[in-house]
Amino acid sequence: MKIMMDRDRLFTSMAENRAREVVAHIGFLRNLRQLYEGGVTQTRLAEVNGVSQPAISQMLQRARPDIRPGTHGATAYEVTARCAAGEIDPATMRAELIGWEYDKPLASSAYPDVDDVRPHTEGAFNHQVGRALTHGFLTDEDYDLILDALAE
Repeated sequence: MKIMMDRDRLFTSMAENRAREVVAHIGFLRNLRQLYEGGVTQTRLAEVNGVSQPAISQMLQRARPDIRPGTHGATAYEVTARCAAGEIDPATMRAELIGWEYDKPLASSAYPDVDDVRPHTEGAFNHQVGRALTHGFLTDEDYDLILDALAE
């Protein structure tokens, strides 16, 4: 007999599972980088992981730095993912995101008539916390609370 969860619970479960997957992938890439920095060759890492050396090279380019001291992530996005995965409580996540040092967005062009689409600043609030909201790692209420606290 198959018991179907209601849709709200399924969406919640889906977000939690996605968060666990994101956290696991971040951890995998971080371990890969640490092994490489510790002297393990890309060829050996490729053999162990059953992929090509160029694939390892690409993974190393995406690897994040170590967790910031006093926080639960190297990025604000990682902190939200850890909360959504159930690794930290929402109050801890909110406190860390409110105290986070976000990168400033790039300044717009001095020419108002020019459409100067700028790339996202990796560590900017919108790229980190806004993306977490879009991915379901944050509630609207948490996002608004964090945004209000940062505006003060």
